[in-house]
Amino acid sequence: MVRALEVCNLSYRYPDGTQALKHVNLSVKEGKKTAILGPNGSGKSTLFYHLNGIILPQKGKIIVKGREITKKNVYYVRTTVGLVFQDPDDQLFAPTVWDDLAFGPNNLGLSGDEVAARVEGVLSMLGIEEFRDRNPDNLSGGEKKKVAIAGVLAMNPEILVFDEPTSGLDPKSTSEMIELMDELASDGRTVIISTHNVDIASSWADYIYILRKGEIYAEGEPESVFSKDDLLKKTNLTAPVVVRTHREFEAHNIYKKQDKVPLTILDLVENLNGSKKQKRGMIRVIQIPGMKDGGVSAVDLDELKSVLEITPDKTGAMGTSAKECAKRLGIVCDFERDVVDTSISEAMRGIDVLIFASGGMADIVVERARKKGIRCGNAAFEASKHLAKRNGDVVN
Repeated sequence: MVRALEVCNLSYRYPDGTQALKHVNLSVKEGKKTAILGPNGSGKSTLFYHLNGIILPQKGKIIVKGREITKKNVYYVRTTVGLVFQDPDDQLFAPTVWDDLAFGPNNLGLSGDEVAARVEGVLSMLGIEEFRDRNPDNLSGGEKKKVAIAGVLAMNPEILVFDEPTSGLDPKSTSEMIELMDELASDGRTVIISTHNVDIASSWADYIYILRKGEIYAEGEPESVFSKDDLLKKTNLTAPVVVRTHREFEAHNIYKKQDKVPLTILDLVENLNGSKKQKRGMIRVIQIPGMKDGGVSAVDLDELKSVLEITPDKTGAMGTSAKECAKRLGIVCDFERDVVDTSISEAMRGIDVLIFASGGMADIVVERARKKGIRCGNAAFEASKHLAKRNGDVVN
């Protein structure tokens, strides 16, 4: 698989003598979700400042899409790697949201019409059109985060780097942020986050690196990383809540010792149910064009209504354009957070569910449902405004 980004033997020492990074090596696969996990002070932010050229390597090198970062190609790097700061106040500075989003495209030398198109595009993409003329200082923390992300997306980067993306957010905003990162990844972008939150890293990432005192201490897929209690102890990290609960259930003989460590509540429920058989419901997915395909602006709502003869027990929506479509159709969703696991959990209890899903997020639902043995039909709503039933996406 193509490497989107590589860090090779990177070391960095601050002017006061603090050794922030020491011989760091990591490789990020294109299109994958990668988490850099570590406690505060482990060097995560310093590493991320290197990834788009804010800090240049003192020793070692950073390779982006096959090109090493140097003083001569920092412009290329910053249009390829978009960095979202931990504190949006460090990123937002213009008097209005529109001006802030236009700053990057203007510096690319684009025409006025092209700049306006990009700004309006990201406003629509993230569903924040009403922020257009507002002063960023008057937005909430979660709203500022969205505007900061929009400013990065206006540069159209292939790789997105989020420094502690859920820091300071309430549970609802945290869930929305995780879903947004999933949506961006499902549209084909490479997404990298730093976090000290083991629950987020374990359930979100495809691959994890643990950073400890400026060094890569361990790496692996989430199940491998979080099955090693001694590793977590040595890196001052705790096991995710689901894993700790699993350990207690095993210790108290609530269920037999399992071969795999559960990473989600749904996995835990499956362990509890064991081989218990019960009637299962069906999940039907309506795929709405994702961000890169025009989002809600590419949807013919009248044509979309033609598939809504379905009368599900419950309805959910995941992704910006999907939620907006449901809203415009007057559909009140039963759930808009943790949609995949919630819908599968409902189906496991015999409930029929209809999900509106943006872009590639529809494929995520189908894949996860297939793994859990849930019947899942996927009706794809194409960006060309043509509605078609996709064969081969039905889980038996």
